[in-house]
Amino acid sequence: MQADSRGRQVLTLKGLDIGAGVPRIIASITGKGLTEAVDQAQAIAQTHAVDIAELRVDCLREPIEPMHVIDLVRRVAARLAGKPLIVTLRSEGEGGECTLADADYFALYAALLQDAPLDALDVEMMKPQAQVMDIIAKAHARGVAVVLSNHDFTATPAHEVIIQRLRRQQAMGADVLKLAAMPTCAKDVLTLMAATQEMHALYAERPLLTMSMGPLGVTSRLAGQLTGGALTYASVGAPSAPGQLDAEAVRQVLGIIDRGANG
Repeated sequence: MQADSRGRQVLTLKGLDIGAGVPRIIASITGKGLTEAVDQAQAIAQTHAVDIAELRVDCLREPIEPMHVIDLVRRVAARLAGKPLIVTLRSEGEGGECTLADADYFALYAALLQDAPLDALDVEMMKPQAQVMDIIAKAHARGVAVVLSNHDFTATPAHEVIIQRLRRQQAMGADVLKLAAMPTCAKDVLTLMAATQEMHALYAERPLLTMSMGPLGVTSRLAGQLTGGALTYASVGAPSAPGQLDAEAVRQVLGIIDRGANG
């Protein structure tokens, strides 16, 4: 980590600064098997529009066993042409396709940290706290960044709750603070964006990754220069989440906003 001019931490993954300048774009790899996942990694490697790849392990059809997943991570990383890789196992309760018990979730993560070439690990903040803190410590000991995440697919928390959760992630040692919520109206989108901006202005010492999901929340995915968001998601091929936009289009819009703000 290095600090920007205001003392906020800038995370660097494989030479890519996160938390300074235009928001970085993440694209998810959601292949159901090894061949499909490797093909998606190749497509991400070949586009200038994407900065970071995320491997969604929970999307696999095969049994999620450590040796199989480690092999997959190695093959995917080898195809990314040097782009950073986040590994994520999203639980069913937070919008994923995985029903692993918590003990198996953390055992898989520990195995990945021991033997897989990943740059960052997405850890759900609401998992049992002792195990979350243990895996954060293991990740940092291996030089792997931690994205602490929280997803609400039913509603948008209140402004104060959003800030509280992001500050809690920071206190727990996250390298990236992540929160995604589902809006039920336009006001919910503005609530998330305003809370993100306040978090960035007053409390954040780490890069922020927040989004309002679904078609209604599209503006939040493009508003990083306004709200202080350091990262956003976009798609190469089929979207991996509701409301996700094509990476080329997102890159173009972010560039237009940046030129307007600094022109």
